[in-house]
Amino acid sequence: MKFAHATEHDRRSGVEGLIHGFATTAPSREPDLGDCGELWALYVDPQKWGRGIGVALVKAARARLFELGFRKAFLWVLAGNARAERFYQSDGWAPDGVSRTDSVWGVTVNEVRYQRGLEAP
Repeated sequence: MKFAHATEHDRRSGVEGLIHGFATTAPSREPDLGDCGELWALYVDPQKWGRGIGVALVKAARARLFELGFRKAFLWVLAGNARAERFYQSDGWAPDGVSRTDSVWGVTVNEVRYQRGLEAP
């Protein structure tokens, strides 16, 4: 598995020249978490689940946020997405009690915010 930089804040994972997943990070967009980094997106091709790609990507995303100077990070999870909740909790993320309703591509979704501390890789 190797990582390629798509932009300054993206990580892609692929084997044999095919991209099987990506993670996107950036400074916080949330006014109450201005000192945090944000994991904007993490996606792995469902046919590649269970192969460690998501684990590698979230680890790389945390490392990148740490390199950028952040010591805390957060992300949003779709409410009720038990698989995503288990995945992030196993990586040390925890819900912080904040939820929101958002519109994604014209669809209304409910999300729960998760946070964790960051340490040197």
